[in-house]
Amino acid sequence: MKRTLLAIALANVPALALAQASGVPAPASVSDPASAQAAVPPAGPRKPFPHISWQSDDGATALDIGGALRMNYRDEDWESENNGRFLFDTFRVDLKARHHDFFADVNYWFQDDGKRSIDRGYVGYNLSPQSNIQLGAPFKPFGLEPYPQFGWSYHIPFFLGYGVSAGAGIKYNYKNADWDLQAGYFPRMMPSSIRYSPEVGRYKDLDENAIPAVHGDQDNEKRDQVNLRLARTFTGDDWKAEVGGSLAGARLYNATTRDDGDYWAAGLHAVVNHGPWTLTTQGIRYEFDPKNPAGVADNQILMGGNGLTPAFMIAAEGTIASLNLGYDIATPGLGMLKKIKLYNDYSRLFKDESGWADSQMYTAGIQFLALPIIAWLDLTWAKNANPFGGAENGTGWTSTTSSGSNDWYYRTNLNIGYYF
Repeated sequence: MKRTLLAIALANVPALALAQASGVPAPASVSDPASAQAAVPPAGPRKPFPHISWQSDDGATALDIGGALRMNYRDEDWESENNGRFLFDTFRVDLKARHHDFFADVNYWFQDDGKRSIDRGYVGYNLSPQSNIQLGAPFKPFGLEPYPQFGWSYHIPFFLGYGVSAGAGIKYNYKNADWDLQAGYFPRMMPSSIRYSPEVGRYKDLDENAIPAVHGDQDNEKRDQVNLRLARTFTGDDWKAEVGGSLAGARLYNATTRDDGDYWAAGLHAVVNHGPWTLTTQGIRYEFDPKNPAGVADNQILMGGNGLTPAFMIAAEGTIASLNLGYDIATPGLGMLKKIKLYNDYSRLFKDESGWADSQMYTAGIQFLALPIIAWLDLTWAKNANPFGGAENGTGWTSTTSSGSNDWYYRTNLNIGYYF
């Protein structure tokens, strides 16, 4: 318990301290929450081909269709077929529409290896300038939004279900200049075949990218999940900070025993802007209590998405801490290149199970903003994290008994995208 409290405290104390510092006006990394109303960009040549934007004469109806085409280069220091190759990453279509107080927002991804996913997709209604309701597959409100790190390479919170994670259900949003309140109810999780982010899954639904001998007895899924996120924005003469907390809970239904276990998570997060500096941090405590059949271990849970990443097991109980620091450099004299962001992302998973070593990830990177081109160069080190090390590190999020356990793995990743 002391270890859990220490991890959450370490993840949030630096941000609270920096919030009291002085400097120059903050950039827009902490949102300017004057309104929660959904907006569609006005018609006009604001983005390059093949972007489509239309708006009625009275402004009450609008349609905006954009997206991105991205390529990826990767060099991994373990046996990998991706090494030294420039490959297709994704083609994304973003659709936003508005008619009076009704709106829609859908992001559909065509990914490599023939995979498809939806990171969000919903229709909504503006109840007031400060509040709306979203129905469909909105993001589950929790912690840092929507991304838990600055770099292109996702970190531990994402792989454990706490970043860009959507569920099938309904969400309420209220946002003004000081407060941001979100509450969601998700009777079911997104179908595994179109999930963008990992989530708890049954082997039956993930069998195309799971291992029968390892995952075949896993039969749990979340149902009736409730999420609540509350954040407060503080503004000084030359700094801005958002500090908030999140809660989540769900039934953990086991289709073999037909019994309900439970799941809960609680988190604290902070985002601080101080001149060109942005610091984001969060601590998350989570616990799964499955009702498995006799002989099936309760100390691990199966996670999976649409198969872009193989299904994997995670520790059933643990604490996540992350700390990310970014620095923006304006480049007004370099033509298309308008800004460079330097960033450092660090995350760690403390597992409750005795003898299970911590998982860690660290990324040092650079983002180049030269619209319509955006590029990320990530240098990432990871220890006991399944996506790094391949089959050699297959138990990274759990017992760390695979051959690559407790070894640091390194990856260079360059992602270049055309955004329209």
